[in-house]
Amino acid sequence: MTFRHETGPGPALVCIHGSADNHHVYDGLLDSLHGHDRYAINMPGRAGTDGSPLRTVAEMETFLARFVEAEVAGEYVVVGHSLGGAVAIEHALRAPPRLESLVLLATGARLRVHPMILQLFEQAAATGQKIPPLPPGLYEQGTDPALIDKASRDRELTPIETGGADWRAADAFDRMSEIGTIQVPALIVVGTRDALTPLKYAEFMANGIADHELHVIEGAGHMFVMERPAEVAGWIEEWLRNS
Repeated sequence: MTFRHETGPGPALVCIHGSADNHHVYDGLLDSLHGHDRYAINMPGRAGTDGSPLRTVAEMETFLARFVEAEVAGEYVVVGHSLGGAVAIEHALRAPPRLESLVLLATGARLRVHPMILQLFEQAAATGQKIPPLPPGLYEQGTDPALIDKASRDRELTPIETGGADWRAADAFDRMSEIGTIQVPALIVVGTRDALTPLKYAEFMANGIADHELHVIEGAGHMFVMERPAEVAGWIEEWLRNS
């Protein structure tokens, strides 16, 4: 499966997953966004999507642009979580004419990855491990264990080698000097307990993007897109009404 599509009125929401993930990370959000045309796409090399994993955010942006050209009619909004947010930023910097706005979830204009995470994936690939490593700091305290179990099963659809390539692409991403040139509005959402993309990342983007709205989720970790989908969907729907 290359993407999940739920039909509805536009503008279309095109959702991009983070490192080592796939379209399933958006299952709860797509279910909560009633009445909108919405897609959750897979980058190559995972969850039934053909092709080798892409090595840079620029390559991922090219994949996104081709997807939009082939599948999406009219204006659209790019929703990006973590590495997906980097792809959304890269896309906006190319100023495509039909792009209406961005939704940037747990991401940043630069994504530096802790060397431990890179080493975890390198070691897992070298030993033939099939279950992806779980980087620390993904979930907030008290998250339903059943939700974490589902996320772990879904993440197994992303091979170790693909996950490692994702993390290396994230580590190389840096658009801090260009973030202020983004012309479309952006909804920025961050959790206060996100160890991977902390609050200062969101604040930097908010200071750079002229037309923005910043939401800070108290107590949320990096995966609030899965843990609090109804809450995030509410902000997106309000953003679409007002932007």
